[in-house]
Amino acid sequence: MAVVVSGLLGHHIGAKREREAIVVELQKQKANMAVVEQQNQAQIAQLRTQRDIADASNRSLQKTLKQLQAKSLEQKSTQRLYENIEGKDRSSGLGVDTITRVNDENGVAEELHITVVQARGRNRVKGRMGVALIGEKSGEPWREEIADAAGDSAARFDMRFYETLVVPLPKYKNHIDIVEISIEPDDKQHKAVNYSTQWSGILED
Repeated sequence: MAVVVSGLLGHHIGAKREREAIVVELQKQKANMAVVEQQNQAQIAQLRTQRDIADASNRSLQKTLKQLQAKSLEQKSTQRLYENIEGKDRSSGLGVDTITRVNDENGVAEELHITVVQARGRNRVKGRMGVALIGEKSGEPWREEIADAAGDSAARFDMRFYETLVVPLPKYKNHIDIVEISIEPDDKQHKAVNYSTQWSGILED
């Protein structure tokens, strides 16, 4: 009987120690996992910080690049405007320097900004400008004068060297291929000018 009790007691003690060892091992694993998780979170935070810095740096670089591109485009436009006004290879008279399409917040074209120039001239000149759009509507050829040089809707200019005229665009979804521009001076010293360009080639602002 004593042998049986001793065996049972020994078995109980052994089982208890085994459970305690398992508990200790589990606690160690839990502590190790906590350390690993802490390291992982620290690495994630570091990577996020690096990502945010990289994003901020990238945004800054993109902003700087856009500013430089805009400045370069402005300088080229200014140089071209000067050449159109004073260029030795330019014949005297009126002409179109640049056309810019201005979009609204939804990316829909709402205005045309058209710069009219007087090449190799010094005297003030006045006149009217007309604009027509050519394209397709419901599968059929379409043309509409949005500013009539001979009517009240004409855009008027009064300049010595150049002037940028703003022409509002109608809110429709017709397909536009070509923009036609007609310049009609008030005096007889300057010739009327007709100019056309592809819609797809017009710069956007």
